[in-house]
Amino acid sequence: MKNKFHQMTFPKAVSLSLAAVVLCFSSAAAHAQSAKEAASSSVSNVSIEAYGELFAKATPVASHLSKVFVYRPNAVLAQQPVNIYLDGRYLTSLLKGGFTEFCAIPGAMSVQAVLDDASQQHLGKQEAGQRLQFDPGKTLFLRLQESAYAPTSLQVVTASTAQAEMKNSRRQIHTISRAKAVRECQDGVDASALASAPAALVAPKSSPERKFALEADALFEFGKADLRASGYNAIEILVHKVQSEYKSIESIRVVGYTDAIGPKKLNSKLSQARAVTVAEQIRAGGLNPSKGMQTEGRGASELVKTSCANAPTPKNKQCHAPNRRVEVTVLGARR
Repeated sequence: MKNKFHQMTFPKAVSLSLAAVVLCFSSAAAHAQSAKEAASSSVSNVSIEAYGELFAKATPVASHLSKVFVYRPNAVLAQQPVNIYLDGRYLTSLLKGGFTEFCAIPGAMSVQAVLDDASQQHLGKQEAGQRLQFDPGKTLFLRLQESAYAPTSLQVVTASTAQAEMKNSRRQIHTISRAKAVRECQDGVDASALASAPAALVAPKSSPERKFALEADALFEFGKADLRASGYNAIEILVHKVQSEYKSIESIRVVGYTDAIGPKKLNSKLSQARAVTVAEQIRAGGLNPSKGMQTEGRGASELVKTSCANAPTPKNKQCHAPNRRVEVTVLGARR
């Protein structure tokens, strides 16, 4: 059977309409492609400035707040940023030659400093970090310490040392803090202005005795009395702080505490061993009280958190963390 093909024909008006439709679609496609290329070009041209103004000077802080400067020297070798966390909450990422300034509610806080945390899925915030004391009306200067042989840490330095080293540092401005402890800074009164103030306006000297609490988890492995790397850093910071606050030291008492997990006799022995370890490191750091240093282990006799169960489970160990501590009481003449 012979097939017959019939050629389809359209009226002239219909042909013109189809041509218009084709032209319209072609124009729309070209416009979309052009917009896409423009957007791509726009995105590629966006740059985020990492550094702000140069460091000028540290101004006094209000008496109900603490001010902290954290800076990273320009001479470090690593190019990756160091993430800073406050109690596990993101504060900033410091690049070479950068610094950050923040104010916080006074008190003890764990500070984590982690190099190249992005490559670790940002797990650095889960580390114990260094337990630091933020004092009301005071400014604390922390310098990043980086080494190929030890984890990144923070070192307390004097105001004069910090301000000399931060001369060419720039403020880090490319990230937003998510740390809950951070508060808006408020200026205080310059201490030099008080020198000529009437005696009635000058606050009395603080007590000659002060107690420092160190978290045992930052100092030791669970159930051990040998210092870990972060433990040496924590005690070094404590020594610098005592030296900066006291012109002479009469006595130091170091008391170790444990949680209630395990036998009482074992906990008592462990707390005493930890107290001795901390005391020895304090002495090695250069603190030598005129009337000596005493150590004591009190085991689980004075729990600060009493709602934890005592079975040796990960959950209970975490619950008991505040109970595992070493308290250092310093008596002497304050500056």
